[in-house]
Amino acid sequence: MNTQEAILEINLKNLSNNIQQLKSLNFNKNKTIIAIVKSDAYGHGLLEIAQVLEKQGINFFGIIKLDDAFLLKNKLNNPKVLMLSGVDEKHIEDAVEMGISICIFDLDYLKTVYAAARKIHKKALIHLNYDSGMNRLGFKDNELLKALNYIEEIRKNGDFLEFEGIFSHFSSAESDIDYTKFQLNNYKNILKIISDRKLKPLYTHISASSSMLSNEIKDDFSNSVRPGLSLYGINPVSPQINLNLKPLMTLKTGIIQIKQIKKGCSVSYGRTFRAPSDMNIGIINAGYDNGIPRMLSNKGRVIINDQYADIIGIITMNMIIIDLSKIKISSLENEAIIMGESGNKRITVEEIANCAKTIPYEICLNIGKSNKRIYV
Repeated sequence: MNTQEAILEINLKNLSNNIQQLKSLNFNKNKTIIAIVKSDAYGHGLLEIAQVLEKQGINFFGIIKLDDAFLLKNKLNNPKVLMLSGVDEKHIEDAVEMGISICIFDLDYLKTVYAAARKIHKKALIHLNYDSGMNRLGFKDNELLKALNYIEEIRKNGDFLEFEGIFSHFSSAESDIDYTKFQLNNYKNILKIISDRKLKPLYTHISASSSMLSNEIKDDFSNSVRPGLSLYGINPVSPQINLNLKPLMTLKTGIIQIKQIKKGCSVSYGRTFRAPSDMNIGIINAGYDNGIPRMLSNKGRVIINDQYADIIGIITMNMIIIDLSKIKISSLENEAIIMGESGNKRITVEEIANCAKTIPYEICLNIGKSNKRIYV
């Protein structure tokens, strides 16, 4: 019996490759890279990923949780960290004290951050979040003008606020170029207003992986970019530009048992699969507890001995049943690769996401949270 549990290998060499590929883009020439490592680096491991990026010359990181910001500040060599969704009011003073940059999304919150900075006599670093059309977090046009007025007034009275950055988010850069250009024009107009007021934020950024890798966006009028998914070897744009991104994740597990079933026998819960003929089947040591979408039931596949084996029946919490009828396998020592490659066969996170009718982000997060990680 092969009792090997599911193992998630994270290839750090591929991460180094990906950041060098992104640096080589003309789009990113002379721009600061703000690496998005929120949500445990999309399931890849926050600190391990950030340490590799630091060695590759990346010193600015985007995160969500304050604990993650403190970890990076304590473990890396004086990194810059941007809280992409702001900081809870009760922790603003701590964030300001640590020199963490804070996303500002409305005027009341801006005033709260400034008051906290004045209280501890420490300058707050802020990035204004401009809502250029995504209609999520951020200032609309008139609200942003009020914030700029407030910032200008503060500059006359003290030095406890630094307008460090202005940024926005595209809603659909990978799929709707017309709307993306509409958002970009709104953002460009705001940048002009800021320039006309003689305000000079150090960082301007709107592009994430989709717009960075799009052939349709030639200029985003910014001096910084925020790669996320592309760092981890996933290109959200189709057709893809010629960039050699390599995925970091490989998920593999053991085969627990091999057995023969007769024509007409049903497999797994609900009897959703019935053998069309006599079959050899295998049971592998993983299931939806390992972040594998249940939607792959009767649709997905794995790789064994450099060959594809179909998933049959309903995926259960800890086991998956596969069709071994066309695969020569003489030992339970063989590994089943659920995501990754072997020989010339490959199962990508994109394939799994498409099969499960979701997005690669969700697959990476769920698999990253649910499995023992090994860094190679």
